[in-house]
Amino acid sequence: MMRPTLPGWTVECVGDDIAWMRIDSSGVLRAINPESGFFGVAPGTSKWTNPYCMNSIRKNTIFTNVASTSENGKTGIFWEGLEDEVDIENENIRIASWDGKRWDTTSDFVAAHKNSRFCTPASQLEIIDPAWEDPEGVPISAILFGGRRPTTVPLVYEALDWNHGVFVGASMRSMATAASIEGTMTTRPVHDPFAMKPFFGYSFGNYLRHWLGMQDRPGVKLPKIFHVNWFRTEKRRAPHAEEMKEVFLWPGFGENSRVLEWIFK
Repeated sequence: MMRPTLPGWTVECVGDDIAWMRIDSSGVLRAINPESGFFGVAPGTSKWTNPYCMNSIRKNTIFTNVASTSENGKTGIFWEGLEDEVDIENENIRIASWDGKRWDTTSDFVAAHKNSRFCTPASQLEIIDPAWEDPEGVPISAILFGGRRPTTVPLVYEALDWNHGVFVGASMRSMATAASIEGTMTTRPVHDPFAMKPFFGYSFGNYLRHWLGMQDRPGVKLPKIFHVNWFRTEKRRAPHAEEMKEVFLWPGFGENSRVLEWIFK
């Protein structure tokens, strides 16, 4: 749901989570979105980080484990990231955390669960691709693997060939998120092959063999493979501040279109 910063660029969305891919009769790798909506993590989602998403969840949306607000008989929702939309300093607004506790800015616990979610129809997204429900799918020009790596891994690099690209995907490591059990157990990168570790439904050896074997199909035209890392950090001291703070090196969001431009070229 990117809003690109590059002049003249537009982005359309087919899906935000799952892609089912197949090679068509012309040898082109194509993908469909098997879902009818978006199931996103609420905390951190805002008008600034994802304005298209915020517009799409205004109606027909289910929220789970977010905080709730009440003011003069009117109810609403809140999570960390919505401070510009909800006046949390207003004494007339009562906020209950995801587990029912009274919450305010002095609380030592979060208002919304770290893995709280919203579920909304994809048809409500203003930049949804017209072909998002086409059973033939859309052609895949590039595959981007990526994880949360605060050190070592560069912003973007291209795999040497298909075998190397499969190796890049199979050897991925990432900081665990609240969506995985490791997110509550470790602060170190964990192995996450193809960013699919929680979703492997059969032998990983067979899964890997399938990826490697795709290049052997007659007439196949496989896309290039890349690895991206939006999450590299460094310690910086803000002006007049005494302590160093971890900050992201790359601004991300709409600026990611600059990485896509490099990949396309």
